[in-house]
Amino acid sequence: MIARWAIMGKVALATFSLAAQGQQPFALDPTFRAQFNDWYVSSILPLEDGKVLSSGWMVFPGLQAPQLLARLNPDGSRDPTFPVDQVGQGKLTAWENKVYVGRSQIVSRILLNGQLDPTWSSMNSSPYFLSLQGGDYHVFPDGSLLVSGAHSVNLPDSGWSGLHNLIWFTNTGRLDSTRAPRKGNGVIYRIQELPDGKFMCTGPMTEFEGQPTSYIFRVHADGTLDTSFYTGVFWGQAFAYLPLPDGRCYVGGLFRTPDSGFNKRLVRFMPDGSLDPTFNNELHFDQGILSGLDGIVSTINFLSNGYLLVTGSFQTVDGIPHNGICMIDSTGQLVPQLQGQGCGSYVYQTQNSSTTYGTIDGVRFMPDNMMYIWGAYHGYNDGTTNDPLQRFVTRLYGPDFSTHMQEVAPQRGAMRLAPNPAQAWVAISWQISDGPSPAAIELRDLLGRPVARITTSGNEGQVVWDCRAVTPGTYTATLLGTAGDQLAVERVIVQQ
Repeated sequence: MIARWAIMGKVALATFSLAAQGQQPFALDPTFRAQFNDWYVSSILPLEDGKVLSSGWMVFPGLQAPQLLARLNPDGSRDPTFPVDQVGQGKLTAWENKVYVGRSQIVSRILLNGQLDPTWSSMNSSPYFLSLQGGDYHVFPDGSLLVSGAHSVNLPDSGWSGLHNLIWFTNTGRLDSTRAPRKGNGVIYRIQELPDGKFMCTGPMTEFEGQPTSYIFRVHADGTLDTSFYTGVFWGQAFAYLPLPDGRCYVGGLFRTPDSGFNKRLVRFMPDGSLDPTFNNELHFDQGILSGLDGIVSTINFLSNGYLLVTGSFQTVDGIPHNGICMIDSTGQLVPQLQGQGCGSYVYQTQNSSTTYGTIDGVRFMPDNMMYIWGAYHGYNDGTTNDPLQRFVTRLYGPDFSTHMQEVAPQRGAMRLAPNPAQAWVAISWQISDGPSPAAIELRDLLGRPVARITTSGNEGQVVWDCRAVTPGTYTATLLGTAGDQLAVERVIVQQ
């Protein structure tokens, strides 16, 4: 399976202008085309001069060996002045004027000219550390690292020996002997820091630091298990996390929870690890002709209109064509704007087998109203322009609204809709524990268009919505306060 990595660098970002005025959001920029045909890109890092560092397994014409790290010109062509045969293949993270580069098992650091950083020590040069099964890494502001996976640590004087899953390193590449490494009975493949300093983790694990856990779990800043969070996930893996300010967290990937025998790809967990009942946790992402077990969600990003931009390895979402990219509203419903758009597929053939890829594994929003996507695909269709020459990294015009804004505050009340699904009418009851009484219930369709508004009064009560006049489909019921603030949201399905 192709590695799915995220990029977290805060410096060396592109600041050039590409004149995006007047373009539709998510429209293709055909002036950028990567010029290689195999295999995949796992991470990119846009640079100040408009060039783009690209990491993965890239087979360029004229080069005998695949490149693990390359620098692309502003038009997508390979920069021949960048040294070949350098470390690479995994996640790229900028720090000061340097770049951390994930490899199959360890992390290296390079200068912006592509040369190895002489102030960085190879992790395996230490007699106290031996890399084994690679995972993920996180860069702290001072350049120190937290590395995951399953690696051998041998510091018997400190009581540390054997395989460990979370290990700290200094900003010189040395094992940090002041931080206790942490271990369980498996491998941690993916980590992400949360706003409060804790980390979300994923991997085939049933025990961590001597306590029972599940395949998706949370640890404190020091790496000890957070026992207040339990998902019960017992199969699969998470590839994307998107935390909310109130402690809830979107998680994407391919995994299974105890409440259902069906695989899940995009869910929202409550602060205690239970599934958020106000979110549609059953969206189906289907692979179609793509190779693999099932559809996978690789990235989740906020859009300021309240939607989520979701990418991954899939060709349909709930049966609707979406080739690796779609938009989801905050209740978990598919938004139709990107229907039929996305990346194309290609077949990579070896001597004994062939594999069909078509996946968008990364998204990077740029300050000049542009965005990059990357992964393993040939061709891209933005709904107007279908460019079969797009390869692995694509530049799009960004959304015409600011990104990276936080979602609305958590619900202050509760609603219950019955019957749901409905045919002729829906009884909507509500209850508010504190604060001002709600003023109205507003019903909207999936395009966000209002279809009904019902006045309410009191901190609890019930109204009836006559839904015979609307077309069958999914609608959102929002309980609004006197200032128009959102108190609660629920979905209702109207059938014929």
